Amino acid sequence: MTETERRRLQAYLDRPLDDLMEQLELYDPASRGPTEAWNKVAGPVRQRLCVEWGWCQVRQDQRWDDDLALALAVVGVLSARVLHLPIPADLTLIAAIVVKRGLDAFCGCL
Repeated sequence: MTETERRRLQAYLDRPLDDLMEQLELYDPASRGPTEAWNKVAGPVRQRLCVEWGWCQVRQDQRWDDDLALALAVVGVLSARVLHLPIPADLTLIAAIVVKRGLDAFCGCL
């Protein structure tokens, strides 16, 4: 990841979640709001992060206490191989949303 991409990711993490969700909606003008746009990408993202990466086991690593480090890892996992999303959304934006929403809650970790 380039320094410019890291700065963009940090800028996303500094913004409120509602702003990020509204930005995601811009990638899907046919949606009826940010929640609908999120619901379209949540399934494939959940499969990649929760099932394939195994977040509920991976989360034990203390380096994930830093949001930027976690978001960088999430971008890496999402972009490691082609992720088929129904809308052409920015993976750094999706990573920031997932981190701000909380990966434990997103993946249903106990």
